[in-house]
Amino acid sequence: MANAATGRVSNTDATIQEPQGYSGSTAGISGGNTAVRKSVAMTQGGTYSQSAVYSETMNLGFAYTGVECDSPAQSRS
Repeated sequence: MANAATGRVSNTDATIQEPQGYSGSTAGISGGNTAVRKSVAMTQGGTYSQSAVYSETMNLGFAYTGVECDSPAQSRS
């Protein structure tokens, strides 16, 4: 897993449902740990292709730790 979500703090108040895993806040694809989401385009004929357009989200929350933050997963080396 190239960019796994990690735990931030423990939730001691069981009445508040908070995400348990988070992406990082270091910007940049190479060596960064923000959550990178790449855009996907669909043509009129029904074929899909990945666009060069992407967005970065700092501290994106996930229900669990250890899940992949990037969509699709990509190498951070």
